[in-house]
Amino acid sequence: MKLNLTVAFFALFAIGSPLAAEFRVGFAAADITPPVGWRRAGSYTEVISTGVHDPLMTKAMVVEDGTTTFAFVGNDLCSVPRDLTDLARALASERTGIPVANIVITATHTHGGPEYLGPLREFLHDRAKRANNGRDPHEPINYRAQLVERWAAVIVSAWSKRQSASLEVVIPRLEGVAFNRRYWMKDGAVGWNPRKGDTNIFRPAGPVDTDFPFLLARRAGSTDPLGSLAVFAMHTAVYGGPPFGADFPGHLQTNLTAAFGPKFISIFGEGCAGDVNHLNPFTLESQHWTNVSPAIGRAMAAVALTNLPHASRVKPGSLAVRSAIIRSPVTPITEAEYDAARKLMTTLDGNGASFLVIVDAWRKIFRRQFWEQHGGELPQEVQAVRFDADTALVTLPHEVFTELGMAIKAASPFRRTMVVSLANDLDFYIPTRRAFEEGHYEPTTCPLEPGCGERLVAAAVKLLNELKP
Repeated sequence: MKLNLTVAFFALFAIGSPLAAEFRVGFAAADITPPVGWRRAGSYTEVISTGVHDPLMTKAMVVEDGTTTFAFVGNDLCSVPRDLTDLARALASERTGIPVANIVITATHTHGGPEYLGPLREFLHDRAKRANNGRDPHEPINYRAQLVERWAAVIVSAWSKRQSASLEVVIPRLEGVAFNRRYWMKDGAVGWNPRKGDTNIFRPAGPVDTDFPFLLARRAGSTDPLGSLAVFAMHTAVYGGPPFGADFPGHLQTNLTAAFGPKFISIFGEGCAGDVNHLNPFTLESQHWTNVSPAIGRAMAAVALTNLPHASRVKPGSLAVRSAIIRSPVTPITEAEYDAARKLMTTLDGNGASFLVIVDAWRKIFRRQFWEQHGGELPQEVQAVRFDADTALVTLPHEVFTELGMAIKAASPFRRTMVVSLANDLDFYIPTRRAFEEGHYEPTTCPLEPGCGERLVAAAVKLLNELKP
């Protein structure tokens, strides 16, 4: 992977002529790193954090044009659960007047974040309490309550910092860093993350989206950058150390700060990356996270800065937001299946179960919860934002397959459409119908019936068509 680009050099290209200020934009950031010793996310086993490689941050961007206000929050977390994002959005709305439907809270999906939700955490948490007189030593604070308050507070802070600003957007290509991790093998099966140099690989089972949307805000009447939103469809799962870490979005922040100054805030939204990661099985070159994660951050910054001279100004006066709730059928589950799944999770450390069996148990517990909470149909929120007649943003819940995100962009009536996943809800996968038939890891995590991804696409395209002036 040849990503040895010098951001300082490319920063020279970021200086353009002052643009007329017609939006009011504010950015803010706050630390959400839990205490060291908290469980770390990104695994189906217990991993205890041993330090802080990078502070985990929540970052907010608020944009208004006089009639409409929109807030986007990005978090260095593996996922954000609906029960907490609902609370935070309502709280932020009360404090700012921004409609709840105009607020989106997302996760970068860093696997270096904390484990604070879901079946695995619940079993590990309960086990620790039983062994420690009702106390879990790995959770010394009410982190969930802290997150709700920090999310609301960072939105309020960004809202209070609104200032006259211009917006510009460019969508260059970022190639050579992302690879579809599902492959048709020569034996007719679909493989998942095959080993490097595997001669049984026939071809990738899905596409890669190389678009790298970059939205930049500048202070009115100057070239001074305030902050940015970058989107890329690749798993934020490069980082692999036990300390907390922000992964390549953290390195993107570091490189953009070097170019734009210490107050610059870089927000990253993971695109539809459900079946795409950084692993290249066609090379024997080592891809250890200590080298690859910083290199990806440098490459992202360099591509953004190099292409800023070609950015288009976002025209004011037409900012608008639409939101829709769709309901996807949950796969039914029997009492016997649920009991077996719970038993497997409670004996996770010593039952010898295979990886996919553990994943299936995790999914079955979610299926039971969704049936109890929602009557067998999971509500899913899709949001769409019109920045101007040519520029739109879509946000989707969960980890959506890349092909589905590309379908939204292909059907969008806007020239430029950004699609962000992991918005407002949990991080199970949303495969295509075809991938459900092909099987393997991602479909095994999904508690919903096939067709759930295509429903999200249809809802997003409908909202985009409604927003197109």
